[in-house]
Amino acid sequence: MQYNQIRIACRNLWKDKSYSSLNIAGLALAVTVFLFILHYVRLEYSYENVHSKADGIYRITLDMYNGGEFVVTDCETYPVLGPRLLRDFPEVKSYVRVEHVGNTEVGVGSEGHIVKRVFAADSQYFSMFDIEFVQGVKARALTGPNEAVISASTAAQLFGGKDALGQVITIARQPLTITGVFKDIPENTHLKFDMLLPFQRVTKTDPALDQWNNNNNYTYVELEKGASLEGFNQKLYRLSKERLRSEVLVAAPIRDIHLHSTRSYEPEPPGSIDTVNFMLVIGILILLIGAINYVNLSTARASERWKEAGIRKVMGASRGALIRQFLLESMIINLAAFLLALVMIVVLTPVYLQLVDKPMHLSVIGAPGFWWLCGILFAVNCLLSGLQPAFMMSAVKPVSVLARTTGRGGVKGGALRKVLVVAQFTVAVVVISFILIIHRQLRFMREQDKGVKLEQVLVVKDLPDGTVDSLRQSRQLAMRESLLQLPGVKEVARSYSLPGSDVNDVNTTNNVHREGAPQNGYNFYNYPVDPYFVPLMGIEVIAGRNFYETGGSDRDVLLNEEAVRVLGFASAEKAIGGRISYLGGTQVVGVLKNFAQRSVKDAAVPMIISSHAQFSQYISVRLQTDKAAGTIAAVEKIWRAHQPGRAFDYFFLDQQYDQQFRADQRFGSIVGVFTAFTVFITCLGLLGLTAHSIARRTREIGIRKVLGASAAEIVRLFAKDYVKLAAMAMLAGLPLAAWLGHRWLQDFAVRAQMPWWIYTLAGSSILVVALVTVGLQSVRAALVNPVKSLGE
Repeated sequence: MQYNQIRIACRNLWKDKSYSSLNIAGLALAVTVFLFILHYVRLEYSYENVHSKADGIYRITLDMYNGGEFVVTDCETYPVLGPRLLRDFPEVKSYVRVEHVGNTEVGVGSEGHIVKRVFAADSQYFSMFDIEFVQGVKARALTGPNEAVISASTAAQLFGGKDALGQVITIARQPLTITGVFKDIPENTHLKFDMLLPFQRVTKTDPALDQWNNNNNYTYVELEKGASLEGFNQKLYRLSKERLRSEVLVAAPIRDIHLHSTRSYEPEPPGSIDTVNFMLVIGILILLIGAINYVNLSTARASERWKEAGIRKVMGASRGALIRQFLLESMIINLAAFLLALVMIVVLTPVYLQLVDKPMHLSVIGAPGFWWLCGILFAVNCLLSGLQPAFMMSAVKPVSVLARTTGRGGVKGGALRKVLVVAQFTVAVVVISFILIIHRQLRFMREQDKGVKLEQVLVVKDLPDGTVDSLRQSRQLAMRESLLQLPGVKEVARSYSLPGSDVNDVNTTNNVHREGAPQNGYNFYNYPVDPYFVPLMGIEVIAGRNFYETGGSDRDVLLNEEAVRVLGFASAEKAIGGRISYLGGTQVVGVLKNFAQRSVKDAAVPMIISSHAQFSQYISVRLQTDKAAGTIAAVEKIWRAHQPGRAFDYFFLDQQYDQQFRADQRFGSIVGVFTAFTVFITCLGLLGLTAHSIARRTREIGIRKVLGASAAEIVRLFAKDYVKLAAMAMLAGLPLAAWLGHRWLQDFAVRAQMPWWIYTLAGSSILVVALVTVGLQSVRAALVNPVKSLGE
């Protein structure tokens, strides 16, 4: 019996190949997109699952206040905090301090290599967090001050195929022994590193770390089971009032870091819970659109199947048997769609991983629980797409079939189809509107006046290598003179940091105030530059002067407009000659127009620029536009002459700056791709509906043509209903799109105005798509000879 039902189902599907093909294609695309989105969402939600103790690990952060005004939350705290918590807080089981070291030049023999993600940590890091070692003994790692552990990929970078264990490297001319090699840190954790150094190295180079002065490291604590986070935070609040003036210590679960953090100085840019949830909603909607296509096409074909259902009932088939038959057809179509979807996932996985900016080694099909999800999704899809058509077509009465009165059921089916088509169009209107909003905002940010000229600036990294500051400065100055001799070079400047640099390349300080004024809790960004930096970057001096090229005082500083405001100066002009408490007392000699040190997405930050250029680690070279390509090789040659044996690492400043928009650009690309899928799947359903409607009304079209109807009138006959449905979708979708866009834009300090035509364009796009899809088929039907139509 079951074999017979399967054979009948396959025969029915084979008989109408176009119907089956459209359903399989629509469902396969919907399933493919949904599984990709679900993989992305699960990965984002899985952060910290790699650590078995994650539920009991918390990170201490620092809420900063200016009087009663909240300023910012800093992820970094004081190095004395961890030992103090372990000593005085019985619920603290252990602590770990981690300090960001950043890009580091590592010497192997006579060659230098740049290792980008370097941190220093306490040795108990490996007992709190799960790091798998492939060489060395984890329990003994980082117990000595002159050792390091590295990732497997870093070992390959530094030593090729050689055994890394026991090898000696140099950092800042200090030898370190490799005592461990660990597997590369998984993607789904917020703290990723390629090399770990002992925390003793940090305390050795900075003796002030035993005081409550420098908040430069992350502090993690593991609490005893049953400890109350609320009670622990109350204790931290009391400690803050005891030891700190305008700061409050707060503990938060590490599981909340990736998707919920808005704090400064995160080790990597966090994700967004809103983005992830929005993507999940898009995935569900696309899956529903695929199911809606199946329901629409099935109900449209209902009149062709009623006779079959009625005769089966006359022959003794029960309603349950008919439901099983129609559900079996749904299962076969869904099975074919799933098999096609799996093939598409295998083929498109590299494209997907590049789109979402995830490591290429990740597997979608091999992800934990993938096949269980497929099984559940298959069952849900079968029910979503097959249940309503099965119940509707099995409800036919044999008497109505014989009396040819089944057309009334088509009214109900037609109403349902209209509702579902409006739902599809509404989703398409919303996602098209949203992608237009995203791209307009991103374009608006790129076109904003950043207050700094980023184009044609080549930046060479000169990371600290252990050379004393005076010799390092002499070497940089000699290199500058050589670079200026190149015909393709306009100007050269040195600085500790740059506009758009990683946040950890910028120093911060608080409690800076005007001489004689009360202290404040604002966080000031600060870094030293040479006298050529401001003109090279095209930063406008709106009051006072720049640093002198020769002479001048190392107690001179420049402020930006925001720093002038928060320090309480009446104006930029009034700030000139004023003294502030920075570095024990400095004088303001110039005020700079606010420039975008960070992304223009963020509000302007108060900045202090000092003249201690001996600490510079970046050499910026402004190139002539027509000679950029050839000049890079000449710059490298000069670097090799002045810095023998050291790694030559460079980048273009505008490209580096644009990395700040990377997450938003990636989100826009993802939404754009899935918008295209949404529209395409909707078109597939519309194509099937129109084709079926035309097939049913072939004789009517022939009669209308005989009576004098033009091709345009035939097209209008079929298009008018879909135009009405598209208009209804616009009315429903545009307010929702406007609300979503407004919510997304709240994360930006500067926002583009969204004119009315953005939403009109989205609605018009759906209208055009509907007209083109329906019109092409209608034109083809209208051009058929009426004699042929009436003869069918």
